[in-house]
Amino acid sequence: MINSKQIAHLKSWGLSWADGLLLLTIFFWGINFSVVKFALSEIPPLAFNGIRFTVAAATMFILAHSSGHRFNFQRRHLGYLIGLGLLGNTSYQLFFIFGIANTTADNSSLILATVPVWVALIGTIAGTERVETRGWLGVGLSLVGIILIILGGNRQTQFHFGGATLRGDVLVLLATLCWSSYTLLTRPIMRHYSPVAVTSFSTAMGTIPLILLATPSLIRLNWSGVPMTAWTALVFSGIFGIALAYFFWNYGVSRLGSARTALYSNLTPPIALLVAWLWLGETLTPPQWWGALLALAGVVLARRFTYSVSK
Repeated sequence: MINSKQIAHLKSWGLSWADGLLLLTIFFWGINFSVVKFALSEIPPLAFNGIRFTVAAATMFILAHSSGHRFNFQRRHLGYLIGLGLLGNTSYQLFFIFGIANTTADNSSLILATVPVWVALIGTIAGTERVETRGWLGVGLSLVGIILIILGGNRQTQFHFGGATLRGDVLVLLATLCWSSYTLLTRPIMRHYSPVAVTSFSTAMGTIPLILLATPSLIRLNWSGVPMTAWTALVFSGIFGIALAYFFWNYGVSRLGSARTALYSNLTPPIALLVAWLWLGETLTPPQWWGALLALAGVVLARRFTYSVSK
């Protein structure tokens, strides 16, 4: 049985339902890596993104409507919400897709792992987040853990930033900055509206350009030639990897703040690694196991000593 002292200890760490939903989000994203990898072997990237974001936006609106959420936005906030959609959905996805096509998987993984650093840094400068020294230590530990995960693979791994990969590195960095900015900018607007309403509307706005850009690819797609397993993977990615994950992510932002929420993204590589091991049969090396543990320890430490500042 959990006694009152243990309950008080948990409360002192500020753990909440938001933390649980963020862990579920990271679980979805960890699985999503393998799911997307499988689906992209059958569906072109732009077509895949256009369809899965359509599935995601439709799912969001259905869930929002069934749960009683309304989209009664003030006119002065519409531009802000549209901008969020273009930033966190359209721009992020395009920079990411074309970025990884022009750089190495190792480079892109490491660059994306800097999201908590950017969120904490920008939030600290803006005065919306406060990170203690031990918090920064935790962020650093999680980055070291991810480097061990990458370097510990059963292959010769080297990071080659610049040169042939410069274009891709820059695009992935822009994707990272888009997601970091999106995470920071969603919190102010959610003081006026629910996370569900904000996420649904902004995602729909960001989906429209993705569909337009995907139209030529969708026209050329041999729809009947795509196996049912690939469609299933696409639907899973749309519902769990985007719709529910974005709902939970923004709920975390509204309750925990941007910096604390962003920390959870560094648990995605360990989860993805575990899923690849269990599902795809990939071999994990001792350095990768140590890297996963370090990433987890770093997130826990940084979570404890990072605070959101009300303004």
